[in-house]
Amino acid sequence: MTVKLPFIKWREGRPRLVHGPRERAKGFVDRDLRHDDTGAWFSYEEAKAFAQTHVGEIHKARTSRKKVAPAAAVRIGLVEDLLTDWINSKEVQKLKPASISSYRKAMRAVLFKPESREDAKQRREREKAAAVLGQAAPERTREPIASVTPGAIGAPELRDFYNYLKGARGHHMALAAIAALSAALTWGRESSKWRLGNNPRLDMEFDRPEGRVVLITLEEFNALVAAADAVGRPSIGDAIYLGLYTGQRQTDRLRLKDEGLVNGRRHFRQSKTGALVSIKQTPQLAKRLFEARVRVGELAKKHRLNTVPDEIIIDEVTGRAYNEHTYRHVFAEVRDLAIRGSEVPSVPACPSLQFINPTSGALDQKHDQDLRDTCVMLLDRAGNDLLSICDVTGHSYQSAQLIMKHYRARNAARADAAIDKLVAFLGKEGLT
Repeated sequence: MTVKLPFIKWREGRPRLVHGPRERAKGFVDRDLRHDDTGAWFSYEEAKAFAQTHVGEIHKARTSRKKVAPAAAVRIGLVEDLLTDWINSKEVQKLKPASISSYRKAMRAVLFKPESREDAKQRREREKAAAVLGQAAPERTREPIASVTPGAIGAPELRDFYNYLKGARGHHMALAAIAALSAALTWGRESSKWRLGNNPRLDMEFDRPEGRVVLITLEEFNALVAAADAVGRPSIGDAIYLGLYTGQRQTDRLRLKDEGLVNGRRHFRQSKTGALVSIKQTPQLAKRLFEARVRVGELAKKHRLNTVPDEIIIDEVTGRAYNEHTYRHVFAEVRDLAIRGSEVPSVPACPSLQFINPTSGALDQKHDQDLRDTCVMLLDRAGNDLLSICDVTGHSYQSAQLIMKHYRARNAARADAAIDKLVAFLGKEGLT
């Protein structure tokens, strides 16, 4: 049975007062309906009586020009409140923007249930509709751990939550979520407001995933670019070209600005960090970049922009640089088309873009981030030394070595060549 009361949302039996923009403008504040003395949640009868009185106050406020004094904030003391205080603390806010963004992403994984892209799209549409109608905005479904007190979380609860997240969101996000929650618990120890006890995360060990090293073959590269061009998303193809020929991270590629050709080297400026990337230009990349710049100019006219964007990779829908969330989903759509292929327009099927991951045993797909590792592998196959490879891609020597070590163990041609060299050397030494 669905319980409906005016301005009250029910979250697994817990009532919360939620207002629309018109009520918030009058000073009404959203809050959980709990008893101040015991912290117990309102029963249905109590919430119903409260709603009837509250509706009268709202109608009175609507006909009055006076603004209602905001209700005093009530400290609930839940994990959700702790994470909110922590992320807004001066200790976190002084970090680099990229670090804060990563923490916010991990924080959302602690607070909210996973959503499919379609579910998220529908929720955003409902939010827009609610804002237009002056109704309460729909809320995302929360994780149970968001509504417990921090003191109720021990090592067993953290372990159970971690194991659940590994299946629901993946190994890497599970680790990131635990790290964010742990940082908030540690911060809460020294907060005069929270005064928490010891962090249960201390002395706990969480298994870490093995490094992912996947090669995108030239056949797969061509299939991805063809699929991107076929669906009217050549910008995705541009990003794929940059990934293969520069080895830059996806985040950096989406913000790269082309600063021209200097002595045969293409200069790129990372708009986020301001760092200069200088790489010798290949004929293939030069052709693609020229075509990309022409398309960006056309997009600026189409979207009636005052100036042509400086970034190389521009979203055809908005005329602006991609955000990582949108790019990830559009790349996935392009990859799906490349896997299954299409006759109209002609896109050859490339099923090898989908494979069984030998580490997890689960079905996996090749990702945009694999282009960076692929660049390292191809530079290595071309006979470049470690220092030269790192100069191109920006990898640390250690990470580049790990990538090459992983790949070389699976390179039969290199192994055959090594044996041939060994035979030739031993022959010279007199061993026949």
